[in-house]
Amino acid sequence: MCGVFGFITTGKKGPDLARIKRLAVETQRRGHHAFGLAWLGPDGAIHTFKCPGPATANVDALDACRGAAIVIGHCRWATHGRPEDNRNNHPHPAGRGWLVHNGVVHNHQRLVRRYGLLPRTECDSEVLGLLMARFPGALGLRGARVAERADGRLVMLGVWRKPARLLVVRNGNPLSFGQTAGGYYFASLPEGLPGHVAEIRDQYAGVLSVGEEGLGHDAYEIAG
Repeated sequence: MCGVFGFITTGKKGPDLARIKRLAVETQRRGHHAFGLAWLGPDGAIHTFKCPGPATANVDALDACRGAAIVIGHCRWATHGRPEDNRNNHPHPAGRGWLVHNGVVHNHQRLVRRYGLLPRTECDSEVLGLLMARFPGALGLRGARVAERADGRLVMLGVWRKPARLLVVRNGNPLSFGQTAGGYYFASLPEGLPGHVAEIRDQYAGVLSVGEEGLGHDAYEIAG
């Protein structure tokens, strides 16, 4: 089943750590086999953390996200690949970025053969990151193309740098966001989201970019 959560700033402040920890604990209802994070820190670098076990056992790892411009997180319900082998857990590399995924890629082995991919784990989600790195074009367009080729309902969140960007993809599985003065929070479950809460529309692939004049936004449709 799995669940994802995330944050992007609308200014220069990082996430409210208490708030995003609550989101992680709520998201654990969708998966307790492993917990993982990727974030764009104040140093301009992307950092990652992942570990077998539930979010509640590792939630203090979010303290490292203080001041982060973007955070993505994952609570895993393992389907392909043992969570005890940490390589199978999220986040997964996606070229110069990292992503987390909620869903099952039923045709992941066929995608490996079709595109000549070289996975290093047993996790089906890794294929999505490999395709993101393989496809050309704008980040949001690549996200839409990946979702179109994956057999199965999904949500993806991804983080990139230079410029700071958050990829948001929804194709079937639930994803909501809450807006605050300091930024936007995202989660598979709406419980715990702050401010005005709304669903991300389905068949959506979008990119939020952090800039001097606020957030930029590019959106793409996922073909049915």
